[in-house]
Order: sequence, then C-alpha cells, then structure tokens
Amino acid sequence: MENNKVKLTGKIAQFPKNTKAIQALKFLENIKVNPKKLWYIIVEDQDTNLKLVKYNRNNDVDLLEYTVELKKYYKNKYKDNYQLVEKINSINVEAEKDFSLIKNIPEINIDEKSLISIITNDLIKLLSK
Repeated sequence: MENNKVKLTGKIAQFPKNTKAIQALKFLENIKVNPKKLWYIIVEDQDTNLKLVKYNRNNDVDLLEYTVELKKYYKNKYKDNYQLVEKINSINVEAEKDFSLIKNIPEINIDEKSLISIITNDLIKLLSK
C-alpha cells in the first residue's frame, strides 16, 4: 500500500476500495502513525459496504451510535420519497463501539452521486470535527 493512495481528512484515513481493515491497521502501525492525530479508518468494500474502524481506541465516540443515527438521518431527510426510504431501510449496520460495518448500501445515485459516496462523505464530515 502506498501513502499517496490513502486520503487523509482531519482525523480520518480513507483507504483505497477493497482494502482489508487489518491491512490498513498494519500499514498505519508500520509507518508509525500517532493515534492522537488519526482516529478513524474508513474503507469502501464491494460497492455496497463501508467499514469504519477506530484507530485511536481512547476516544469516546461510539461508532454504533454514529452509524445508526446516520441511517435515521437519511430516512428522515428523504421521508417524502417512499422508494428511497425503503432502500435505506435495507441498509444493515453491524457495529460495536470501535468498529462499524454498514452493509447493503443500495447502488443508487442521488443528485448524481452514489449513495455510498454520500454516506462516506457524511461520515468523514461528522467524524473529522
């Protein structure tokens, strides 16, 4: 893995598509990234899944809470579009405090952006504050 393929935004490292979470963690450890400066790893997997992992396990953010709230946010935001809300309902969130897997993200576009890109960008905005 190369440094130039990892996108850093605030305290989040976004790894190239289909990177295994364990590879990302090992990469960061090998280059000796300070967990006080980098808190999260995010990876898109198979066009329909997002993996979010805490790199700094000492921060108090509960990733389960964040990802569940984000799904609720989208359901409320698009409440007037029944078909879209049904597709959002199909998204599964498997998470613990330090790890989150958002599965079954529909392969749809909203305002010319894929839903997985929208979710990724919103997670980055929320967690980089």
